[in-house]
Amino acid sequence: MAETPTIASSYTFDPFARHQFYHDVNESLVRRAIDRLDAILPKGRAAHVVELASGTGAVTELILNEMERLGRPGSVTGVEPSTEAIEIARERLEGRSVEFIQGEADEVARLGAEADASFFCNAIHLISDKADVISKLAAALRPGGLLAINSSFYTGAYAPGSERFYHLWTRRALGWLRAHHPGVRTSRQEKAMAMQWLSADGYSDLMSQRGLRVVDRAEELVQMPLSSWQDIGRYWLFIEGALPGVPIPMGADALYHAAGEAFNELGLTAVPRVWLQMVAQKGK
Repeated sequence: MAETPTIASSYTFDPFARHQFYHDVNESLVRRAIDRLDAILPKGRAAHVVELASGTGAVTELILNEMERLGRPGSVTGVEPSTEAIEIARERLEGRSVEFIQGEADEVARLGAEADASFFCNAIHLISDKADVISKLAAALRPGGLLAINSSFYTGAYAPGSERFYHLWTRRALGWLRAHHPGVRTSRQEKAMAMQWLSADGYSDLMSQRGLRVVDRAEELVQMPLSSWQDIGRYWLFIEGALPGVPIPMGADALYHAAGEAFNELGLTAVPRVWLQMVAQKGK
């Protein structure tokens, strides 16, 4: 993933992750994967789950909750590059069957083929070499293990009719920058990580090429209110993708104000967005 700038600690993903729809869409994926895992494991055997980019533990908590709901003993190993996020996750999940390791996909691969399931939620679109990270996640799985991923940055994420919002949001953000920071320009040379999109079929093909068979695939529609767009517009990685080359604080302000203008002009109460949910199984 992209190198984290120092200022990023003030422009985090956490406000966006607190929205109910975000919790619900991740819970949907977790249930798809853990319910399937519970059905294939011998009764009473403890499950071991690995989660890449575990962040502050939001999805980790959903995984633990679902295993608990099913009466399935088990543990989670979260792998996360940010020490600050790990500290928050450890406090959040104190006393539960989870450990956190600082690292990225290479650290997952070094765990060996011992996981019954692995998760990589809301981040695979940020990876330039998606085949490599899928290979490393697959390598952490036992034969027959499951890999679950999701993303709302893929070809198919724009719900029909929603394109006008994205176009207007971008135009209003650029207009705000011209009005308030006339010397600032976006850079075409900057590589927008969040624009490295694949289709649902493209992800399915990558899974197949890495020895994984897709056993569950869905595209779930959610309704995102204005506050969620303003929150994602203040996340540093999103800013770098939407307004490449613009200083993060300026880009955050531009996207925040522009989202409100776009909602007002279009008379919107929410903008629909589609999440890709995918579970694949490793060959036995």
